[in-house]
Amino acid sequence: MKRMFLLALGTLLLVPAMARASQNDNMVKTAVASDSKNATSPVGNKAGRSAHYLIFDGAGELIEVIDNPYKDATSGAGASVADYLAEKGVTTVIAGAFGDKMINAMKSNAMSYLELPGVVNDAVQETLSPGNRLLKKLDENLNPESYEAYRKLINIEPDGGKKEFVLFTVKKGKDKVAAVFLSPASEKGRSTLRLEENMWLYIPNVGKPIRITSLQSVVGGVFNNSDILRLDYATEYNVERTEETDNEYHLYLKAKTKGVAYDRLRVWADKDSLLPTKIECLTEASMLIKTLHFKEVKDFGGGIIRPSVIETDSPLQKGYKSVMVFAKIKKRQLEDEAFTLTFMPNLESLR
Repeated sequence: MKRMFLLALGTLLLVPAMARASQNDNMVKTAVASDSKNATSPVGNKAGRSAHYLIFDGAGELIEVIDNPYKDATSGAGASVADYLAEKGVTTVIAGAFGDKMINAMKSNAMSYLELPGVVNDAVQETLSPGNRLLKKLDENLNPESYEAYRKLINIEPDGGKKEFVLFTVKKGKDKVAAVFLSPASEKGRSTLRLEENMWLYIPNVGKPIRITSLQSVVGGVFNNSDILRLDYATEYNVERTEETDNEYHLYLKAKTKGVAYDRLRVWADKDSLLPTKIECLTEASMLIKTLHFKEVKDFGGGIIRPSVIETDSPLQKGYKSVMVFAKIKKRQLEDEAFTLTFMPNLESLR
């Protein structure tokens, strides 16, 4: 209940926070409870009793790791920890859960707090940047965390010629996507798999799956493999800055690693629905590679309301256009086995 209230409060504060973010980076200090000194470790479940606190600056850089001197106190551990962190200039505290006394002490010290289970680094990124919170919400509005979908991919050539593909796609969590071709007949049974940044293509009767890259395209046209096997945007990108108009948010994204297809993205998102309307894909030098246009918002049922059509064009492929049409999409729980190299020949059995 506390977490729901705090997240709602965070949303109300989002707009002014974005305006202040660049000015306040040096003033922000976020402390995350943990039983380990590693930023890839889990967030501590009990704020007052966690063995350590990892302190990050406004840019999300780890600047200090401290031991909790009150973790074994017979009483009052939470309130004492809050005062101790306040003396160190901490403005926000993250843990899996807080006791009432610690909450009251943080309020007295004008500190904010969030109950966020998960990994320390992920919790910091979500908390520090209002833009990253916006991006995560955009991802949630586009797709359930785990789902199945039917898509038609249409490649349109300058002379009007078309080639169409129908795919059945499944996704689980933040790092697993697989798809199998249902048509045309020449492609039926081919399947693709993505695990984080690694991708494979399986072709019936050819043998074992072969590695492919994000910039290649298993269908030709303007969509590449990264577009077809899309992970959540927040998995691959951080929001560097945000702007807003009366009707839109503009998010400027930078890739977290060098292995992704595009170094930068510029996202236009509708304020009311928090769904993308346009995404520009750019190089590190901000040269435009392609533009994705999100169209025809549709209610797919089950609380999924999102664009049913994505069109893309590129100044590097003048006259060519590719279109992705979603016919069905629904939440579905899937086993990890479905996202393995050995299961690629059997993906169609999930339909």
